[in-house]
Amino acid sequence: MDIRKQWKSAETWIRGIWAFAGTYGVCCLGSAAGLSHASFSVLSVPVMLLLFGLLGRTERRLREMTDKRLLWRGVRYGAMVSFLFSVAMLMGYQLQNFGMTGAGIRGKLLILLRGGCLSIAVFPFAHALFSAIGRIPFREPVQEGQGKRRSGKAFGISAAAIFLCLVPVWLAYYPVIMSYDFHRQLGEAWKGFAWFWPYQPIAHTWLIWLFLQLGQLVGSLQTGMACMALFQMLVYSLVAGYACAFLYRIVQRPWTVAAGILFFGVFPLNSVLALCATKDVLFGTLFLLFILLLGECFFFSRGRRRMALSVLLLLEGCLMMQFRNNCIYAVAAFGACWVLAAGRERLRVLLLCALLVAGGKGTERAIRAAIGTEMEIAKVEMYSVPIQQFARVGYYHGEELDVETWQLLNRYVPHEYWANYYPPISDGVKGNVAVTTFSGAWEGHEGQLLADWFRLGVRYPNEYLDAFLELTRGYWFPDDRSYAECLGYGTEGRLGTIYTHNIGFLEDGTEILHESKLPWLEGLLEKIVSGNAYYDWPVISLPFKSAFYFWALFLVWLAFLFRRQRKQAVLCLFPLLYMGTLLLGPVVQMRYVFPFILSLPVLAGLLLINGGRGSYADIE
Repeated sequence: MDIRKQWKSAETWIRGIWAFAGTYGVCCLGSAAGLSHASFSVLSVPVMLLLFGLLGRTERRLREMTDKRLLWRGVRYGAMVSFLFSVAMLMGYQLQNFGMTGAGIRGKLLILLRGGCLSIAVFPFAHALFSAIGRIPFREPVQEGQGKRRSGKAFGISAAAIFLCLVPVWLAYYPVIMSYDFHRQLGEAWKGFAWFWPYQPIAHTWLIWLFLQLGQLVGSLQTGMACMALFQMLVYSLVAGYACAFLYRIVQRPWTVAAGILFFGVFPLNSVLALCATKDVLFGTLFLLFILLLGECFFFSRGRRRMALSVLLLLEGCLMMQFRNNCIYAVAAFGACWVLAAGRERLRVLLLCALLVAGGKGTERAIRAAIGTEMEIAKVEMYSVPIQQFARVGYYHGEELDVETWQLLNRYVPHEYWANYYPPISDGVKGNVAVTTFSGAWEGHEGQLLADWFRLGVRYPNEYLDAFLELTRGYWFPDDRSYAECLGYGTEGRLGTIYTHNIGFLEDGTEILHESKLPWLEGLLEKIVSGNAYYDWPVISLPFKSAFYFWALFLVWLAFLFRRQRKQAVLCLFPLLYMGTLLLGPVVQMRYVFPFILSLPVLAGLLLINGGRGSYADIE
């Protein structure tokens, strides 16, 4: 009896030590977030008591589990997510409030140490999350030939309702939201095919040209742009309706359709972005369709139907890649992963993936040949991260550099532009590099560039890391605001979470006017997407943040691995790999996250399908 009491006493002391370490982590987070002397606050006492209770409850739940393999799998996944999330929060607050992370080896070790302590406080919640994921029941979705009428009805109702929900938003922003790179593409479309620059996807510039021609034909460029908005709305509504029907086949509950209509048709980020005349709208829509077709191939098709769907997937994938230049890299990497997981059908999957990559590149070349443009793709975009790293070194250390290092840095980023360094977006420095040193020092000099980049990075590793973290912060730091403020925000400038400022001028002075038909609705939406009013909304502000979708996507993928749903995990690699290409981009903006916003409900719905441990080839 005494031994049991001593053991319980030892457990209590150990739990107390863990609770103290977790409280220390919480206090470090508070200090990084700007709370004065957080570690000395009297509030740390109730935090430690609360954490002590949560750890005790988690211990009891772990003891109650009879399946030890499941127990340790839950502990591993919970601990990994807790640690990564904690480190992200600490680094994010350091960057946001101090402009840099802890310097040197000591600074980075402190981040890891404090992240480990903070993860103790996060672990009970992460473990509870994975426990809940493990209890999600599997459903038998409607298979081929079953419930066609109900699925078709769900599709028709959803597509029509989503389109009708978008109509008031279209009238509010009539004729279309002419923001982002629209003004550049509009000028190219006005001057003709030979001026189409592949810096923006030629397929999308061609669409703008097409609706400009329609506007000239009817005598009103504004009407032409209104028709372009209606075209986007139609395509978006049909694909979103398909997504609702897809989820209905899995869940088989009417509320699925209602929730899908509200999400795709009413949620402000979706409804407003759907009216933006930027390539990301059609790309995001085609991205969602690609995932839906992958889902059909993985889970709902056999024999000839699967062959037909594979052809459709090939054609749709080639079209999708025409609206984002970096998508082909994600498709190629996903194809390699899919082939490795394809089992006995590896050869067929290899052929399909090879045709996808070749078809995407071939379609792009065919479009360029048909258009007749000889302009090349601007490769400077690929170097956004190293440009920012060079500029950050010059910005912080330009006056103390030795002659050799100064000359090396000046060769790639001219010294007169070091002061233009702006952490969340590379366009300021990148634009200057593009017209000064890019052709002479960057393009065609990759070997020397890599050697010099590495040599400078060895001397300034903290600046290199922080430049990358600052440029990508919006993807991984949940409390980041740079993605919604990098060029300012407010209803006057209309440059907040979504850019809704309108630039529709042609070279001859003609202006495509923005004339809201529902100014009251436009004003309401502007408070959200330009004024960032959701900052003041507790909890429900999370879906308006770009990092929410990265973490949600990452957690869905981990949930597939945790539940041993191998086919779902392979499918989910495609959006994850595409997310990886964005980490090398010039800025974080909500329009870049649009594909993940649309795809997340579909990917989460796949948790209900018993994917088992088999490969893609084991579907039949």
